[in-house]
Amino acid sequence: MANSMKDKKHPLLNRSNLRDITIIVALISALVYNLDIVRLILSFLLLSFGCFFHYVTKGVLIRNVVLCKDGTYSVVRHPYYMANYLIDSAFCLLSGNVYLLLVYPFLFYWSYGPTIRKEENVLAEIHGEAFLRYSLDVPQIFPDAFSIKSWRAIINGFSKHRITANEISRFARFWATAFFITFIHAVKEDYFARLNLVSLKTDYSSLALLLLVVILMTISFVVRSKRKTPDTE
Repeated sequence: MANSMKDKKHPLLNRSNLRDITIIVALISALVYNLDIVRLILSFLLLSFGCFFHYVTKGVLIRNVVLCKDGTYSVVRHPYYMANYLIDSAFCLLSGNVYLLLVYPFLFYWSYGPTIRKEENVLAEIHGEAFLRYSLDVPQIFPDAFSIKSWRAIINGFSKHRITANEISRFARFWATAFFITFIHAVKEDYFARLNLVSLKTDYSSLALLLLVVILMTISFVVRSKRKTPDTE
């Protein structure tokens, strides 16, 4: 019984809390590290791509019914996790903390590795040789020189009816988080500028960022409260 209970315990760092830890470290890092315009643009590009793949993948996925091989699943076997990697990497880059950006790939594989192995074992048991052939043809998390050629077909099998209210709520929270990290950078820079008497004018960009955060979080809570069916993914 003791061994059974021990097996059910989750490690300190796992898929469920990796994003929360990443966001907390990113918020703290924004108080210390600076952010230039290049990293700002790259961060929002990563976030945009991450949300796009997250959205398309949800519209393609037919859970526990068929072996998904169309759309984003023709590029990588786990496009949902690839999207998560891009989104979290955007937060890391936006923090200005290069050390967080460098260590995140290791944290990602540490956290997602057990989940990926478990899911692929289940798929192998259900679909047998079909999954084996699929796993040999399509890379796991990131596209390679061959699978990237399938990018033209990433929306194949997509249906907007598979997109739940929970997904829209998530996207709003992702962007609210990104804008809040940017808000911290803006407030910090404005504070030091005032200390050095560089600028004594009111910086309305900080207020605009804060307003965006409030609007997006409000949208997230409203949409989530109206969802009809729970989304456990």
